[in-house]
Amino acid sequence: MPIEPPVLAGAPTTDIVLPEWMMLLMYGAVALAGIWLVATVFIHMRRRATNLTSAQQAGVKKSASPDFMKVDHKAREEAMKRGETYEKELVEREKAEAAGKIAVKREPANLVKMISGVAAFLFSLFTLLGAVLGTFRTLDQAGAQMTKVDQIGAIIAKHPIPAIICLFVIGYTIFIWISQKKWADPPRI
Repeated sequence: MPIEPPVLAGAPTTDIVLPEWMMLLMYGAVALAGIWLVATVFIHMRRRATNLTSAQQAGVKKSASPDFMKVDHKAREEAMKRGETYEKELVEREKAEAAGKIAVKREPANLVKMISGVAAFLFSLFTLLGAVLGTFRTLDQAGAQMTKVDQIGAIIAKHPIPAIICLFVIGYTIFIWISQKKWADPPRI
């Protein structure tokens, strides 16, 4: 047994029928709200799992100071010693290369580099082939259609008197423009 809506006293009893586009719009809004809700929950769970803080939840810690303000002298000395050792190795390597004793090391081409090179070549070849075929297709379609000259010829053949009048007006305007040197006049503002 269907449930009937309450009727106010003296109010007409008409059924409200919504158009189809409005129903689709309402379903779309509900779907969009659902996607937004799922995305919000997912982002919240992801931030919580990775211990990230959103910009709205961040707080200011007044006592915090950056690490670069404190100098670790022991680590600095060790880094300087490593740098001096590396500099000596570079000088020795340059001397040996200048003398021709050590050949420059070349990295061998491995399988991944070879496959990526072949893939890049094939993709560029495919792109070139697509451009060439697209050009041929465009030229074929252009040849099948009437050119502008053919269209003008068909119009003149179908309507000869208006075409003659039009050509006369265009010719007369060009003759006046040339004979009165209209190109030398300043433009009117």
